[in-house]
Amino acid sequence: MINEVRNTVMFILNKDNNGYLTPAEFNAFARLSQLEVFEDLYQKVNDWYTKRNNRRSNSGIADVTKHVTEDLEGFVKSANLTLDAGSTFTLPTDIYSLVDVLYSSKSVEKVSNHKITLLNNSNLTAPTTYYPAYVERETKVTVYPTTITAGVSAIYVRLPEDPNWTYYTDTAGNPVFDINNTGYQDFDLPKEYEKELVLRILAKAGVTLREADIVNVVNGEEAKNAQKEQ
Repeated sequence: MINEVRNTVMFILNKDNNGYLTPAEFNAFARLSQLEVFEDLYQKVNDWYTKRNNRRSNSGIADVTKHVTEDLEGFVKSANLTLDAGSTFTLPTDIYSLVDVLYSSKSVEKVSNHKITLLNNSNLTAPTTYYPAYVERETKVTVYPTTITAGVSAIYVRLPEDPNWTYYTDTAGNPVFDINNTGYQDFDLPKEYEKELVLRILAKAGVTLREADIVNVVNGEEAKNAQKEQ
C-alpha cells in the first residue's frame, strides 16, 4: 500500500505544482500520519467504552466501534517480561498501552503507588501469589509480593511499525520503488485507511484536500490506466 499512497501523493503534488517530497520527507510524513490514524482509532475505542460504562452509548456507535476494534486487534500482543531487579519487570519496547499483567496465567490487579503501600501495611490485605498486584512505573512494572521474580507476562497494544518506502536510484537520478530492499516496511494499517493517509501526508506537505478530491484523482488515474491497456 505504501507505494500506492506515495504515487497518489506525488501525482497531486506534481499536478498542482506544489513541489516535491524527497523519500526521506515522505517517510517522515508517512510515519507521523500513520501514528495519528492509529491513535485516533485507539481513542475511539476508549471513548466508546467510557460511554458504555456511563450508559451513554447506542447500538450504532457499538457497530462502528466493533469495526474499529477489529482493526486494532492486529496490534494486541502478549510477551513474557524480563526481570529487571527485585520483582520489577521491564515492559516491551514496542508497547503503546498496557492491557493486562499476568502471573502464572492469572490476571494481576493494577494498583496505585499509594494503594500498594496501604495494602502492604496490613497482613489482611497484602498481595499474595494467589492474589498478586502490580504498580506501573513508566517502562516497568513492579509485582507484589516481591517474592514473584518469574512467570510474569503482559498483554498490550503495540506501536505500529514505522513505514519505510525503499528505493534505488535509476540512471536519470530518480528514486524507483524497491520492495525487495531489506529496510522495506509497508503501512501497518488496513488498506481502508489509504485515503486518510494520503490526506494527512498531503496536509503535512502543505496541501489541503477533501477526501472526495482524492477519490477523483485515484479514479481518474485508474481510468487512464484502463484506456492504455485497451
